[in-house]
Amino acid sequence: MRHTRAWRAIAPLTVLAALAAGCSSGGAAGGGSGSAEPIVIGQTAGTTGFMSVFDIPVQQGMQLAVDDINARGGVLGRQLKMITTNNETDVSKIQTAAQDVLDQGAEFVVTSCDFDIGGPAARVANDAGKIAMGCAGGPLYGVDGVGPMTYNFYPGSRTEGALLAEYAKEKGYTRPFVITDQGLEYSQVVGDFFEKRWTDLGGTLVGEETYQNGDESAASQIAAAQRANPDVILVASYPPGGATLLRQLRAAGLTQPLLGSAAYDGTYWTDAVPGLSDFTIPAAGGLTGDDPVPARNDFFTRLQQRTGQPAASANYPLEGYSFVQAIARAVERAGSTDTAAVKAELDKFTNEDLLLGPTTFTADCHIPSARPMLLKTYTDGTPKVIGERTVQSLMGQAPC
Repeated sequence: MRHTRAWRAIAPLTVLAALAAGCSSGGAAGGGSGSAEPIVIGQTAGTTGFMSVFDIPVQQGMQLAVDDINARGGVLGRQLKMITTNNETDVSKIQTAAQDVLDQGAEFVVTSCDFDIGGPAARVANDAGKIAMGCAGGPLYGVDGVGPMTYNFYPGSRTEGALLAEYAKEKGYTRPFVITDQGLEYSQVVGDFFEKRWTDLGGTLVGEETYQNGDESAASQIAAAQRANPDVILVASYPPGGATLLRQLRAAGLTQPLLGSAAYDGTYWTDAVPGLSDFTIPAAGGLTGDDPVPARNDFFTRLQQRTGQPAASANYPLEGYSFVQAIARAVERAGSTDTAAVKAELDKFTNEDLLLGPTTFTADCHIPSARPMLLKTYTDGTPKVIGERTVQSLMGQAPC
């Protein structure tokens, strides 16, 4: 597995404002705490810098989930309170920002949705005896890479890559070509696990190339793809550079079906690739009323009513809402905010019905890699849900 971590700014998403979609963890009065003090949930986020396009939507979803739960009476007779500190997407400030939310009384810490930015904050929280949560694509955000009090709510880039390989096999493709963006560990793992799962399924690639997000020209990658003559091309990348890559592939006459990572979810980048069709990606939710989960359709309908515009992407507001949902349920079942007691309840989650979808954790696995993901295909620049899939194999890495 490659581990290059050269960062590139990602084009801004429309700032999302998530609406509450209901929560089954509405508080029973009293409970084990017997305290009227609020339960403080701290978020250390990149509210400036390139992570702001991810972390601000998470923040919006979290705050509105807090409001929803408080309107139902809170948890254990206590209101929830959210505080946020800005790490500025600056690796030198991440730990200080995490310590700041702890100093302000945070009993739970939500970090930036990335291993390299979120991981150091999670370690600070864990060192203070607090549970950390995030939504990183990289497989190290969890027990193995951070510690047993860190929970990742995203299935991960391993799941994305393997799931896309299984989909390609089902579609009858036999000659895949893979272009893997080296800009993030996330995109590298998507490309790696596509290849691993494809090989595991008995196939071989007709070629593979690397790409660096931000490169203006993809001439060498295009030339290699043209020589290989594949029947499908995986573009393991992300906007804005990934959009440039897609545009150049199509402009060069490569009309084959395209596959891509979940980082492409939404339409905030599609103006850069006019009329894009036959492009399929995994995603956390549907944005246009075609999600198989009615609660998420309702969520995004009301989101558009609140903001006056459609959400630009599905994952991050859903993650924010689900973090708070999970904390509220685990605290209520534990009867207190004691870290060990809440951790024990989180580790019992088995297909827990969060807004993101069924979520399972165990004591040894804090990445819900077996959660189903939607598949969306773009036609004339518009994505439409075409189905839902659960990854069948991660090649010896057991999903939880």
